[in-house]
Amino acid sequence: MQTDLFSISKIFTERLLRIPDYQRGYAWTEKQLKDYWNDLCQLEMGKNHYIGVLTLEDVPESVIESWAEDHWIIKNKNFAPFYVVDGQQRLTTTIIFIQAITEVIGKDKKAICNLRLDHEIFYKIA
Repeated sequence: MQTDLFSISKIFTERLLRIPDYQRGYAWTEKQLKDYWNDLCQLEMGKNHYIGVLTLEDVPESVIESWAEDHWIIKNKNFAPFYVVDGQQRLTTTIIFIQAITEVIGKDKKAICNLRLDHEIFYKIA
């Protein structure tokens, strides 16, 4: 079992992540989003935020064969396919959060300095 700490960018480096069908759908509410946001706001400059455990499981070869649209990245680019079996709520929130930030920054480069919990970013997530 690999127990290394990775940055968000490293998690997505040469990996194709899928959430298996048996996992529950996205269920975070405003409470979890506020907790997440408060954790980020309290982060000291130069420090990293530990988002929690992410448990990945190898995808069986028989399943990979049915992912025809992904063969190019798995076979040609050597991306390793994994199921996310724990941590999918945190991972999904982080991805949505990053996307929302890029959309806000795209409109106003100074906006990142003024983000608040009631900012439109969180309406996009919630």
